[in-house]
Amino acid sequence: MLTQAGTPHSAQGGGYPPGGPYGGGYGPPGGAPPGGGGFVPPGGGGYGPPGGGGFAPPGSPPGGKPITGGKQTIAMHQMTIDPTTGLPKGEKPPASTAAVMALICGLLLCLGPLTGISAIVAGFMGMRAAKADAAVGGYGMAMAGLILGVLNLLLSAVGVVLMLLGILV
Repeated sequence: MLTQAGTPHSAQGGGYPPGGPYGGGYGPPGGAPPGGGGFVPPGGGGYGPPGGGGFAPPGSPPGGKPITGGKQTIAMHQMTIDPTTGLPKGEKPPASTAAVMALICGLLLCLGPLTGISAIVAGFMGMRAAKADAAVGGYGMAMAGLILGVLNLLLSAVGVVLMLLGILV
């Protein structure tokens, strides 16, 4: 059967009856053709249950790798750990969040008294935290932030005074 253009009817419609080979649309949901010829992953599909996560091998104790060896090995390990901080001897404890915030706010002189006040408050909190607990460091960082915060407030006050004098004169 030829159409008006002289081409066969099957070339016009793509070779399938109207609606496609499955009776309309794009086929059955899931992509498998009728009759079960599609791929089915083993175990029912999906990704499966999540693993334990982390970097520890399976079956290791939750506290980390245990110390193994004789009495000399355990005694040598105990000599390398500082009992007050729990860190290896000679290693500084990490700085408190307040000390880091004090230093950052103190360095932001361009934002005026807003960061100066924040640096002073966080500096006092960081120094107090470092004095109270040996496992918390950052006393010097908190002190530097406190000093920069006071300097920030002083420079802001001088700027305001100079601005007022310039307006009055």
